[in-house]
Amino acid sequence: MNLKAAVWALVTLTSSISFGQSIKKCDGSVLSITSEKIGKLSEQEIGDFLSTFGEECRNNVEFTEWSNELLFDVMEMQTQLTLTTIEQDKRIDLGEILEVIASPLLDEDIDTLIAKVRSTNVEPKLKQKVLEKLTIAKNSLKN
Repeated sequence: MNLKAAVWALVTLTSSISFGQSIKKCDGSVLSITSEKIGKLSEQEIGDFLSTFGEECRNNVEFTEWSNELLFDVMEMQTQLTLTTIEQDKRIDLGEILEVIASPLLDEDIDTLIAKVRSTNVEPKLKQKVLEKLTIAKNSLKN
């Protein structure tokens, strides 16, 4: 094999390993990265974080609590980018994200988050769904 072919093979293999890794549901290492970079996350990092959510994670108490708290923090600090990522990233389980939004585990400042979501520039159906779930969350925290 000539040198060019060997280099090409090495670069292709390395690239597919580095960039081809899919994020697994319930992946705590992604939560750790998200927590460390919160407020400064890229669209890719937010997409990776949101793609860890899945119905199969509901029985994982540690993951559920941490991811729930982080979701509200990420939405609070990077509202527009979070909703844009939800809108565009096909890896994300929108139904699961909406369920988590409707069920905060901590006493969140839902009114501020509602105002931030209202001011975003995203697809109206998505915005409405998120606002509906935030209203459910707000009402559940009152009780």
